[in-house]
Amino acid sequence: MKSEAKNISSNPGLYLHIPFCERKCGYCDFYSVTALSRKSLFVQMLIAEIKLTAESISRENIFDTVYFGGGTPSLLTPGELESILRTLRLGFNFASDCEITLEVNPGTVVESYLREYRTLGINRLSIGIQSFNDHELKLLERIHSAEEALRTFDVARTAGFENIAIDLIYALPGQTAADWQRSMQKAIALNPEHISAYNLIFEEGTPFYSRKEKGLLKPKGETEELNFFLLTNEFLGDHGYQAYEVSNYACDPRFFSRHNYKYWRHVPYLGFGPSAHSFWQGERRANVRSLLQYLSFLQKGKLPVGFRETIDDKTEEFEHIFLRLRTYEGLHTDYFKQRFGRSFFDSYRSIIDLLLSAEYARWEAPFFRLTKKGMAVCDEILPLFS
Repeated sequence: MKSEAKNISSNPGLYLHIPFCERKCGYCDFYSVTALSRKSLFVQMLIAEIKLTAESISRENIFDTVYFGGGTPSLLTPGELESILRTLRLGFNFASDCEITLEVNPGTVVESYLREYRTLGINRLSIGIQSFNDHELKLLERIHSAEEALRTFDVARTAGFENIAIDLIYALPGQTAADWQRSMQKAIALNPEHISAYNLIFEEGTPFYSRKEKGLLKPKGETEELNFFLLTNEFLGDHGYQAYEVSNYACDPRFFSRHNYKYWRHVPYLGFGPSAHSFWQGERRANVRSLLQYLSFLQKGKLPVGFRETIDDKTEEFEHIFLRLRTYEGLHTDYFKQRFGRSFFDSYRSIIDLLLSAEYARWEAPFFRLTKKGMAVCDEILPLFS
């Protein structure tokens, strides 16, 4: 169950991938399409998928998070969201304090919709602002301006949202430390409950990756990225935002993302929509990464699963280490021994000694944690445990 101080829970969660965008951003690797004409049919088939899945899920499971991600979920009308939520509530048992998050793009927000979203039971917004500098928003190919981002936040507060997260991206080509600090300053001036700050990654297959390969975009070097990370951590920390995962900060542990924490703790969840993943009863599965295939499967009354695998003990152990060390709480060594039947220290002594001696990690019984220095390079450290 959820702890008293932190918004963390061992109950399962629900994720819904809404794949529509008005325009695809060049850096984004998430599955999305701009074929908005298929939105109505998609909602019908999403509801069909929920019903099909719910048939095999015990009513004893109490779900305490629902997360609408994308894509751009704020392209859904209140009526469409109401139909989806009604189907979810009929198919699954919800906790009384269920956290229901909707990702919002400032360029798609309708003021009246926000008020209606709130009345539907959506109690957390995640606003994809990315930057408060217009020239950076243009680089990132966002459809909103900095002014629209500020207005969206204000409108969300007026609509009654008391739990708002905002997303930002740093280490952009041409971005200076002063540029990034200005964005963070504007972010904290809004007093959001949660801030996610991500290092720009040039994902293979994206337009940004192609431009980088052609020399049209120049990524930051490792040292610059490290400096941006440390600036972010220090600045947000100095202004009351606690880092609880490598990219995530909250003004209070009550505002940790309960849903995302499930991923880091290997808590079961069910995913719906094209490309959505599920982790259930030791099996990981993924839906097809194609809207047309997704629709075709469901029109034939079949679940749109494109991939499935059973998680063996070795994979689970590595994922447990990988995910737990991304959090500032760290890895609970007593739980590790209980779950995997052997000592974490005996199993990984040479790696642990290396990390401790280099001050990339610290041991505070019963937790083994990465330091701030270690968090800055965690993507290089964590594969060592594989």
